[in-house]
Amino acid sequence: MEIENNLLNEFTEPAFEYAGAGQRFLNYIIDVIAFYILFILFSLVAGIAFAYSYPGEGIEGATGFTLILYMGSFITFCIYYTLLEGSRGRTLGKLITKTKVVSETGEPISYGKAFIRTLIRLIPLEFLTRLSGSKMWHDQWTKTMVVKDK
Repeated sequence: MEIENNLLNEFTEPAFEYAGAGQRFLNYIIDVIAFYILFILFSLVAGIAFAYSYPGEGIEGATGFTLILYMGSFITFCIYYTLLEGSRGRTLGKLITKTKVVSETGEPISYGKAFIRTLIRLIPLEFLTRLSGSKMWHDQWTKTMVVKDK
């Protein structure tokens, strides 16, 4: 019985300090800038490749290229968030603001959970869920949280 009491006394709950609204907003701004830089680079490469592969296509070719850009935008967005959050729990914004995403138990999140978080972010006006005082949907539905990294 004494051994059990000693073990229970040594156990402490992990203390998390949640990232503030200002940090979360700064994460968003930095990540949007990083995404657009990556997307512009993708667009340049895709545009050069498309122009080289289909010279003189005109307006008919523009429709195909627009579809490529939409698909590239979606793929770039998913890769950016899924790879960075799934591997280290940090995007560029979280790295700069010294925050990270973890599960509600404090464990690192998996690539699958990071991918689901990413897809939920694509729901129109999802970012406004923070204004209601509750957790954002991509945190709430995946049982994750953004905390200060010590």
